[in-house]
Amino acid sequence: MDEMRELCKACGLETAAVITQVSRTADSRTVFRSGKIQELKALCEETGASVVVFYNQLTIQAARRISEATETEVIDRTALILDIFSQRARTKQAKLQTEMARLQYDLPRILEREEGGEHERGGSSVNRGAGEMRSQLIERKYAARIRDLKAELKKIEKQRWQDERRRTRTLMRRAALIGYTNAGKSSLMNAFLARSHGSQPVYEEDMLFATLDTSVRMIRSGSRSFLLYDTVGFVSDLPHELVEAFQSTLDAARDADLLIHVIDASDPEWEEKMQITEETLSQIHAGDIPVLRVYNKCDREISDMVPSENRVSCLSGEGISELMEQTAGMLYPSEDIKTVLVPYDKMSMVDEYKAALLFRKTDESEDGIVFEVSGPKRYLAAFRDMEWKEGKQ
Repeated sequence: MDEMRELCKACGLETAAVITQVSRTADSRTVFRSGKIQELKALCEETGASVVVFYNQLTIQAARRISEATETEVIDRTALILDIFSQRARTKQAKLQTEMARLQYDLPRILEREEGGEHERGGSSVNRGAGEMRSQLIERKYAARIRDLKAELKKIEKQRWQDERRRTRTLMRRAALIGYTNAGKSSLMNAFLARSHGSQPVYEEDMLFATLDTSVRMIRSGSRSFLLYDTVGFVSDLPHELVEAFQSTLDAARDADLLIHVIDASDPEWEEKMQITEETLSQIHAGDIPVLRVYNKCDREISDMVPSENRVSCLSGEGISELMEQTAGMLYPSEDIKTVLVPYDKMSMVDEYKAALLFRKTDESEDGIVFEVSGPKRYLAAFRDMEWKEGKQ
């Protein structure tokens, strides 16, 4: 319910009051029992509330009955999150994904409302038969729009795939920031950028779902470079409409070599939210990727239960440089070290592999430059014919 309050704030709604009911079962017609509905109506009148937001997912019939009983607009948590996404979507991809999620959410509810409705067209001498239900027209219209959206998203996905292929050719490893919404992922990316003299910072704000679009930036840590992706935040019971619609956005997490799980250490519920995030990773088939847990906002009061390692503060800068080095080290482990003589006519290989390997110049001769090269064996294999020992190639 605390999260619901924050979701309302993110949607521009001020919480006037909170009401709950403890019951073994929910009333199938109105969720709340009759006495609680009357209490809710009185609360709406007392506070002048313009909308009632239920945590429970509501059928359109239940929402209509509650709305009639309280004389107030009624929505559920999924509709609230979709409203937030509609407000925050900036890129074309996010807007299309959000529209598709909204259509997928609305369609069964509209069909439920229209069930048993009047026929849009009746039979005639030209068009014989029982006619076509209005609900069938709506379903066909929605299905056509969803197909169009999927086709547009497929084009965007193709362009994204081409961009990713270009990035892959750089041999740079990939890390993705994941975590509960408002844990500080965008702030951590900007803290990395500030220390690596990177490109334009990403948008950040102290609010749930401040950013929806996946951003990618190149981060330099010493002589190593890696790609860092900022992904959309998770929440408990992430609506399946959003999981389905944002598959391409979540690809950044699935395709990463390392997941940096940003945890708000100042949140009393940090353990529960950490578990929710990691359960969601399994849901999107990213559960097998190595995870580096980072405890953010350690400039605030935190519990003694928060682990002592990887505590950082994007505000004060505490632990950021060390975290960058640790990230680079995990992405580019020094699995092997070779001394190689690179001929001058093959120096382009150094530029090609410098994102994945560490080159340290040790000598120079007429034949080329001697480097001590360290990094993953699969990349060092490209220099196997250049290995240099005791002054001989």
